[in-house]
Amino acid sequence: MKRGIARRRAQWKRIGEIVLAYIMIAFGLLLAWHCLFDPAFLPDIRPEPLPSELTFEEFLKLSYTDLNTATREELIALPRIGEVLADRIIAYRQENGGFSSIEELTEIKGIGEKTLAVLEIYVYVEE
Repeated sequence: MKRGIARRRAQWKRIGEIVLAYIMIAFGLLLAWHCLFDPAFLPDIRPEPLPSELTFEEFLKLSYTDLNTATREELIALPRIGEVLADRIIAYRQENGGFSSIEELTEIKGIGEKTLAVLEIYVYVEE
């Protein structure tokens, strides 16, 4: 008799565990469904697309740094340009009224042909 009661309790316990597992699986699937298909469930963290009206030249200008208008921080963000070179570039720009070509960078102490080759893909001069 005691064996039968213990056996039934074990069976009911096992049935309860199985039912709980099914409920947890259903809750997980419901949560996944909302995350994937309900746009209001999660905040929109996608970046805003670029306006389609931009021409290729305008896009390049947004991507590159103009030597004649760049701030000190923008110049420091360029590869191989530190605080000292950024200050020298700004001083050269003020003394000579701006750059007329990218190649003028080689006239600044500390910028040679190798540095110019690296910088050419990051900077431009507005004509």
